[in-house]
Amino acid sequence: MEWPLLLASTARLIDLHDSDRTVGGSIYSPDERRRGAGTGLWLDVGTRLLQYLYERDLESNEAWVPLEGIISELTQLHDVTREDIIFVANYLATPTRLITLKDGENDALQRQTYKRETALIEWPRNTNRRDRCRLSSSGTKAVLLSQAAQNWLYAADDASKVERAIDYGAYADVPQLAEGLISQVRRFSKEITLLLERQHMEDLLRDFAKHRDDYMRVIIEVQSSVEAASEQFNTKQAKEQYSRWLETEAGNSFTPYTVTQSFTEILQAIERLSRKFQKLVSMLASSKREVIGLVRFDLAAVGLAFHPCSESITELCIAELGPWSTDIAAPSHLDFSGILSLQQEENSSTTLVFDDEAVDELPSLIERFLSAYREEILSQLSVGPVSLSSAVEKGWLTVEDFDALPQLIGVYASPEWLDDTNSELAVSVSPNALNIQLPDGNRLEGDDLILHWLKSHS
Repeated sequence: MEWPLLLASTARLIDLHDSDRTVGGSIYSPDERRRGAGTGLWLDVGTRLLQYLYERDLESNEAWVPLEGIISELTQLHDVTREDIIFVANYLATPTRLITLKDGENDALQRQTYKRETALIEWPRNTNRRDRCRLSSSGTKAVLLSQAAQNWLYAADDASKVERAIDYGAYADVPQLAEGLISQVRRFSKEITLLLERQHMEDLLRDFAKHRDDYMRVIIEVQSSVEAASEQFNTKQAKEQYSRWLETEAGNSFTPYTVTQSFTEILQAIERLSRKFQKLVSMLASSKREVIGLVRFDLAAVGLAFHPCSESITELCIAELGPWSTDIAAPSHLDFSGILSLQQEENSSTTLVFDDEAVDELPSLIERFLSAYREEILSQLSVGPVSLSSAVEKGWLTVEDFDALPQLIGVYASPEWLDDTNSELAVSVSPNALNIQLPDGNRLEGDDLILHWLKSHS
């Protein structure tokens, strides 16, 4: 249970809600003391009660949960009375008022009041009996929030949700799931950064040393899940399903780029995390070598020569480490044949080997793209600048039935692919000028890239 993390993250927000500060008042530091004895007793009773109600509700699925079990447990644990526990339960069942502001019409802020939602426990109505109760919907949410794991070891489960979202066709959930996964990656990366900067944090170092292989396995699993989801989204069946979903659910505001960009951002975050994790592993390995040190067996041999061990230790070492029989102690001449063969291999002369079959590797897609369109692009550049939108209109999108849009964009990102000198080509940006329909039905929107010769080109 992570109740301390949940409570610590909301304590000051509740203090701000209850603050009596007036607008324009002087600055002062908030009081670090809180009302009450501050022993943590009643908070522990309350959280244990909520957890008990949640677990019993899952087990029995009854309308109301009897309190006798938790009363017996808490009276023995904290030496409290039945009335104390009923007081805590009644405290959690009493609603309080919370006021927030939300965006309204015409950019005006509107007050929003919560009261019924603040009660975490419900008593049976039309009775004064206090021997059974149940969690409210808010109480169930509080328990679920307290169970939210912050450990990187569980990130693989969240990554699999992205893959399942593509399976189910829940494309609108992908950006939100990706954002949560990226947040976990960054949080884990921050912990690694702290260790790299503050190597005296022994508890964290021991945890990373203990779970190093597990953490690395999770990194690989997260990357594999996201890559699998990306590959599945690019299949013909998924694209057809996405097109049908887009027409009925999201309208034209949700584009395939939104989904693919989510995959890209996760993979980039994973790549940065992997590099940082490798640095941490190297640091842990080097620190261990520094502790153990280098064993100088040559000095140990000299020491044994001048200061031999006692006969009892020598006999023990021979019995444990010595040969089992005389055959082992007297090796055969065949045992050295391996050394001779190695020397023959080292001394062998290099001979030429001719192969009638020529191995012709197919050129890469970017090489085929440049072979097909390089001269045409340079010819158009001699007339004037060539924008990305005009390149799409000219049909420089396919090479031998392969989609070459990434290669076309790569030419604008790396103009040296077109001209070896790379000193006379430049790329400029026309903001929000790109809005063109692709042959496959997708649309490119955003900043338009313009490729042109510098003025010095003749």
